[in-house]
Amino acid sequence: MSRLVPPGGRAVRGGARSATLLTPGRRPAWWLLLLLLGLLSTSACTYDNVDDLLGSTPPAPSCDSTAVTFAGTVAPLLQQRCVSCHNNARRSGNVSLETYAQVQQVAADGRLLGVVKHQPGYPAMPQNQPQLPTCDIARLRQWVRAGMPNN
Repeated sequence: MSRLVPPGGRAVRGGARSATLLTPGRRPAWWLLLLLLGLLSTSACTYDNVDDLLGSTPPAPSCDSTAVTFAGTVAPLLQQRCVSCHNNARRSGNVSLETYAQVQQVAADGRLLGVVKHQPGYPAMPQNQPQLPTCDIARLRQWVRAGMPNN
């Protein structure tokens, strides 16, 4: 075998290739390969799907109060939350919310938003229950601001 001594280096056996790998100030090429493989293996440690990242509970939907209609938004909300007490037969608080004209009258004088927002001077509605969700109140407010259209 031949002995090569690179400038400023030490003598090694095995020819020019070995001398290049072991030259002072240079790391062997296999260290670079090992480092690259290590970096690639750690970059694979990520979440691959939404369920792993966010959990199985879907995020709450955002509140869209831009396309509010009486027939599609306001009437179903009042039917679900209010009409069981505020109907033509019971008229709790002397209020019925069964028809558009009845709802418009209560909305126009401020009572509808006053009671659902639990504002001072108004009885809190629904009675003995928590306040309506913020999104429902925002939809009612948008309908009133739009002029209470019968759509």
